[in-house]
Amino acid sequence: MALLDVQNVSIEYTTEEGNLKAVDDVSFSLKIGESVGLVGESGCGKTTLAKSIMRLLAKNGRISEGKMLFKGEDLVTKNDEEIRKIRLKEIAMVAQSAMNALNPVQTVGDQLIDGIRIHTKMNRKEAMERSVEVFKMVGLEAKRLKSYPHQMSGGMKQRAIIAMALTLNPSLIIADEPTTALDVVVQDRILQQVVEIQKKIDSSMILITHDISVVSETCETIIVMYGGKIVEKASTKAFFTKPFHPYSLGLNNAFPSIHEIGEELISIPGAPPDLRQLQTGCRFNKRCPFRTELCIKELPPLEEVGPDHFSACHYNKDVEKFREASGHRETWEAVRERIIKELGSDAE
Repeated sequence: MALLDVQNVSIEYTTEEGNLKAVDDVSFSLKIGESVGLVGESGCGKTTLAKSIMRLLAKNGRISEGKMLFKGEDLVTKNDEEIRKIRLKEIAMVAQSAMNALNPVQTVGDQLIDGIRIHTKMNRKEAMERSVEVFKMVGLEAKRLKSYPHQMSGGMKQRAIIAMALTLNPSLIIADEPTTALDVVVQDRILQQVVEIQKKIDSSMILITHDISVVSETCETIIVMYGGKIVEKASTKAFFTKPFHPYSLGLNNAFPSIHEIGEELISIPGAPPDLRQLQTGCRFNKRCPFRTELCIKELPPLEEVGPDHFSACHYNKDVEKFREASGHRETWEAVRERIIKELGSDAE
């Protein structure tokens, strides 16, 4: 049995302009001990999906369809009291902004102790001992438990947030852009610590990021989202050696390689779709260099293209030709020119 089994989940936000479907019919499963990277540009739905697992959506957000089975129980149907018992103890989240996640008027140690005591029968002394233990795990000195958030550096605060998530050895860790605001050296060090600790306590992890290089170092599986849909799911090795979806090809072109030092990276022209508007066809069609009328009119299914490798493209069979063409700058320049022309036509 999978630790987490997400089945046909759709998530909507109510806005002044109508309903916005941020996640559209998404399904995936997470094995015990597995690390999955959830990647895509801002607005693709990855953070919304993560927050829905924790039931931490904004007031105007709701899970409109589907199930989220965690250890066989549907998280969607649980009431507030039931879900509070699961948070931190069973599923913990490492927030994107450490400063916003920490209470500025409480010491970091008191915040860890409060979380531990809510979910366990530990007394304050035992909770303090556990806090010292997890602080050491993430490379922080015990004396820092007496610090307020403003007395700690960005890297220290991020480590404190990770320590907080690990206090009760959760079965699932959700890390949402956990090192975005940090320099690359500190980022690498913290990510390595997260992976080491995750393996040590035998937990699973969902890593949400827009940086596919991070996933290549930390995860066994990668799930690519675009416009609220999953467009590719594969082992990390398969994704970086033989990607299928045109969006994945574009992401890989923007990924620096040590074998091509000095080479200028190729970016994907255009912007993600506005999900407030009715979506038809492939979500990526406006930015895709290989689109046809079929791509504009019909949404492609997510189909198996290899062992546990899935891609949502009408033309998966043409992937070899697409891989070759996607490596040339002129392929994407043609897309840029097409987008500019279409924008001009819309203005008229």
